[in-house]
Amino acid sequence: MSYLNEIKKNLIFAIILGCTGYTFLCLYYYLNQVNIIFPATRIDTGTVFNFTIDHQELYIDTPDGARLHGVLFKAEKPKGVILHFHGNAENMLSMQYAAEPFVDRNYSFLAMDYRSYGKSSGSLSEENLFADAALFLNHLKNSGWDSSEIILYGRSIGTGVAIHLASISELRGMILYAPFYSLTDLADYHLPLLPAELLLKFPMDSATYMNSVEQPVLILHGADDRIIPLDQAQRLARIRGNLVVLENGRHNDLYGHPKFWVEIDNFLTSI
Repeated sequence: MSYLNEIKKNLIFAIILGCTGYTFLCLYYYLNQVNIIFPATRIDTGTVFNFTIDHQELYIDTPDGARLHGVLFKAEKPKGVILHFHGNAENMLSMQYAAEPFVDRNYSFLAMDYRSYGKSSGSLSEENLFADAALFLNHLKNSGWDSSEIILYGRSIGTGVAIHLASISELRGMILYAPFYSLTDLADYHLPLLPAELLLKFPMDSATYMNSVEQPVLILHGADDRIIPLDQAQRLARIRGNLVVLENGRHNDLYGHPKFWVEIDNFLTSI
């Protein structure tokens, strides 16, 4: 009997230890999710960019006291303007790389840095991300751009921002580079043992918002993407959008894929 009692005690101890470890793991991801999802890198506000494209820096102050930074890369005779929302590991220092191919195609290109990224200040939340994106869209409209000239372009985490904005705005179209179905769904893929629905402060439910998108949508996704698996884009495209699967493409190498710019050119011509 004492042997069975010992086994019972050890089992109870193991269960308590396992539950405690699981609780601490959940707590870790809950408290640190902003830094995990948005590993922001700062740029000193005095930094002078050495972009070779004609450009203009701009700042937008938010109602809650944050100051958002953006750069407008200017085309000489623009056919329209691209409003860009970058990936979670980027900031303004890499935006000429994203902007230049569009400027070469005679599209101006406005890129913004999220709160805590680059020269932007303020604290991140899903509500702020969506509201800040709308401020940049309003800036374009107030600067004389018509809705029919504005194309949204989201990359990776930025697709969630773009889709939400498209769902509440009249625009010319939207380009999505490696989108996710929802951030909750993506978290379930990477961390299947954690209760993402309970922990995530950034559910970013792109699928729900996509139901309200009316403008043309081009979705570009790498077949071998292991960060945001292809099935995320496939499921999203069933709601809306023309999905182009780039064979052998991964998450960060699509710009160099031979079909990438061909598909974008076709899309820009068609809208």
